[in-house]
This record gives sequence, structure tokens and C-alpha cells, in this order.
Amino acid sequence: MKKIILTSRISRLAICGVAVALALAACSNNDDSPPRFSFANDAPDRYVRVDRTGEPAIATALLTRETTPAPTNSSGGTLNPANAANTFNNQRDALNRGDPINDARDFAGLLTVGPQANSLRNIHYEVGPALRALGLIPCSTETVTPPLNNTQVDISACVAQVAPVVLPDVITFDFSAPAGWPNGRGYDDPVVDRLLSAALLRIGGTNPPHTINTLVGVINTTRDESGTPLPASFPHLRPAQP
Repeated sequence: MKKIILTSRISRLAICGVAVALALAACSNNDDSPPRFSFANDAPDRYVRVDRTGEPAIATALLTRETTPAPTNSSGGTLNPANAANTFNNQRDALNRGDPINDARDFAGLLTVGPQANSLRNIHYEVGPALRALGLIPCSTETVTPPLNNTQVDISACVAQVAPVVLPDVITFDFSAPAGWPNGRGYDDPVVDRLLSAALLRIGGTNPPHTINTLVGVINTTRDESGTPLPASFPHLRPAQP
């Protein structure tokens, strides 16, 4: 019986070996025919970087897709200009075309006090009173109460606490610190809620009234319309219907 089983196994292995050999032969290219794969060799400027997939929602929250005013560099020229192959030319595209090493130099001013309606200072000007009415303490202060325009809103404390988190627009990870955004990024991390806390609330300094998790579950609710808790972890699926 042992001899029969062994012979059967050898036969199966032999058959598998023949099948693999035939498959490899079918894939070979010994007839000197042209290669079966054609790889693009276009110049780098023919490609479009549409999103860096770095820090969450930076371009969406603080930059605009309006083409005017065009983003400019320190010399007054167009910042990271488009070309014939990449004609998109607005603040978000300028950021995506740029190199992260230049983010602080090129975009810190635009993100914080730029002319667009959703610059950080203008957001604080618009929502600061609502935050205070909800019992939240913004990281901004008003130099005139109520402020007549956004220049009377001081966001220097906000910039100090959020800029090191989001600039440059890349994901960073410190192996010596606890994991979880802004240190790396886990699938279940409430990144937008934490980003908004860092950008809007006072979470730094002496005895801060809030933490980076203050808005977790407040903006993106943890329950649906019926009050049922949403699944807290991946894959975020409800139990199957009976």
C-alpha cells in the first residue's frame, strides 16, 4: 500500500511539472518577435500628479480650485506653473505639482492668510463666534470684538500648533512615539476630526482646554440617524440581514 501511494504522489508531481513547463514555454519569446510589453517613456512633465495622498484634506480644506487669483511665488511669478500637457492651474494643483521640501516656503502664507475664502484666517473669522457659542475655545484670538474683517483675527497660535503637523504635506512616522495620526496614519484614524481640532481649537500651550481628539465623534458622528452606533473598526460593516 505504501508503495502504491508513493507512486501516485510521484505521478502527480510529474504531471504538475509538465504543466508548469508548458506554461513557461507558452510565455517564452524565443521566436525573436517584438516584445509583448510596451512601456511609456514620456518625459516627467507629461504626467499629472493629482494628489499626493499625504496629510488629510489639506488642499481640500484650505486651498481652492478657483483659477483666480493664481498662486504666485516670492518673485510674483506663477507658482509651479502648468504646461501644455498639464493645464490645470489653481491653488490645489500648484500644491500637488510642487515638491514637499518647498511646502513651507511656497504655501504657508497661502494656506493661512491667502486671498481664498477658505484660508485658515478667514475660516476663524467666519466660525470663531460659533465655536465660542458651543463652549469651544478657538486657538485664534480677536484683536477687535467683534472683528470687522479677518485681519482682526490673530491665528499665530493656530499656525504654531498645526503647521508642524501638516507641512510638508507628507506622512511621517516616529517609531519612538505612539502610532496614530498625526504620527503615521491608521485605517481607522479619525484624521479629519483631528486635523480640525489642530487647526481650530486651542490644544497647545499651558493647560490647554482641548485635545486633538476633542472633535472626534462630534463632526463625524459615531451613530446613524436611528441612534445605532456605527461600526468602530474596519471593515465598518453592519451585521448581515437575516
